[in-house]
Amino acid sequence: MPLFSVVIPSFNRVALLDATLKSVFAQRFTDYEIIVVDDGSTDATMDYLQSLQHRVAIFHQPNQGPGAARNRGARHAGGDYLAFLDSDDLWFPWTLEVYRDVIQKYNDPSFVTGRPYLFSNDDEWKTLNQSTMTESEGFVDSLASGGWRWWSASSFVIRRDVFAAAGGFTDEWVIGEDVDLTLRLGVAHGFVHITAPVTFAYRNHAGSLKHDLTRMYASAQLMIRAEHKGNYPGGGARERARREILTRHTRAVTLLCLGKGLLDEAWSLYRTTFTWNASLGRLKYLAGFPLLVVAAWTRSLLRVNPRSE
Repeated sequence: MPLFSVVIPSFNRVALLDATLKSVFAQRFTDYEIIVVDDGSTDATMDYLQSLQHRVAIFHQPNQGPGAARNRGARHAGGDYLAFLDSDDLWFPWTLEVYRDVIQKYNDPSFVTGRPYLFSNDDEWKTLNQSTMTESEGFVDSLASGGWRWWSASSFVIRRDVFAAAGGFTDEWVIGEDVDLTLRLGVAHGFVHITAPVTFAYRNHAGSLKHDLTRMYASAQLMIRAEHKGNYPGGGARERARREILTRHTRAVTLLCLGKGLLDEAWSLYRTTFTWNASLGRLKYLAGFPLLVVAAWTRSLLRVNPRSE
C-alpha cells in the first residue's frame, strides 16, 4: 500500500485539473496513488481523465458537492494517509516529501495541515523554490493548537483510519465542510501544522466555490446545529476552543452576507451566535455589526426609493 492516497474532487475544471495533476506527477516523493472523483462534470473532464490511462484511478458520480466527492475517493483509497487537493490548487515538487518527513518526525500523527501560497496567475508560483528547511508545530490534537491552523481542504493530510472514524466530510452540499471536519477531528491524537515551506498553491479566481454564499450560510447553520446537539468531540472542557473556530467562521460569513445584501441571513447568524461571541469577548464585533446592518438596510431603501430631484 502507498503512504499517500491523493484525493482530488473536480467539477467542470478540465483546464485547471490538468495543471493540478501535473503538479502531483512532478512530486519528488513517489509513494502515492492518485484518485480523481469527477463530480458530475459536463465539460471534457472524463475524456481528459481517461487519456491518462493507468496513472490515475477515476470515479464518476452525479454532482453532489466536494465533500461527497472526497468521501467517494477516500472509500477507494489504499494509502495510510489521505492527502486532499482541490482541482484548482497545485502542489510543489517537495510537497509530499515534506509531509512524509513530518509524519516520520511526529510518529504518525492523526492530522497534518500544510502552508498555502496564494496566487492569481501561474507566473506567481512557478518560480518558487524550497528555500527553507521544514519547520512545524506539534500539538496533542487540533483543538489544543489554539485556533485556525489550516487553509481549505487542500491543506489537509489525514490518517485514513482517523478520517473514517470521524465520518469523513459531510455529504451535504455546503461550503465550509473543511471547518466541520476539523471540528470533528478536534481531539484525534497528534496534530501537526507545517509553518515552512509552503506546501500548496491556492488559486484565487472567480470560479472558486468560496463565492457561493448560499452554501456558506448553509454550512454555518449546519455547524451551529451540530455544536448545539453536542455532535463535536471534547465536551465542556474543549467548548471554548470549538467556539473560537466556529465564531471565526460565522463572523466572516455574516460580513460576507451583509456585503451582498443578504441581511436576513447575516442577522440570523449574528443572533444565533451572540452568546458565544460574548463569552469570547468579541465586543467590537457585537457592538459594530448592528450598525453595519442599519447602514446596509438604509442603503437598500435608498436604492428602492431614491429621492426625486
